[in-house]
Amino acid sequence: MNGLEIVQLEPFAEVAGETYRFGYRTVGVSDYVSAVEVPIQIVEQTVLMRASLTVRIGPDGTVISHMLASNAADTIPDPPIDVEALDVLIQRALSTENLRMEEATVSDLNTLLQRLECSISLVKEAISQISSEPITPV
Repeated sequence: MNGLEIVQLEPFAEVAGETYRFGYRTVGVSDYVSAVEVPIQIVEQTVLMRASLTVRIGPDGTVISHMLASNAADTIPDPPIDVEALDVLIQRALSTENLRMEEATVSDLNTLLQRLECSISLVKEAISQISSEPITPV
């Protein structure tokens, strides 16, 4: 075996203050693997419009959100409603003011660090799968 562990994920949605939190968590564990928080107002507007809101990460680390408005016969993708680089989002999340407002703990930041280190490993693995070029150190 190559040391990879298969993890079963389950989707979840929950209210978190003034936002809804959507994401995936490991089956049987309360901590989430990945999550997106969307303000309640946007979720309610999206539901009333019979639209869907999607968030994805591009291969270059850009986080892109789209609202897909549903017309009677088909779904028409609208232009992205928000595009932001992953490192900019992390920088914003780690600002002194945001850490204070979110009441972040050392445990929260250690969890973030573990997730980022795991993400770095996944990116390095993807690079090695598609290229014979050496991986540039960070």
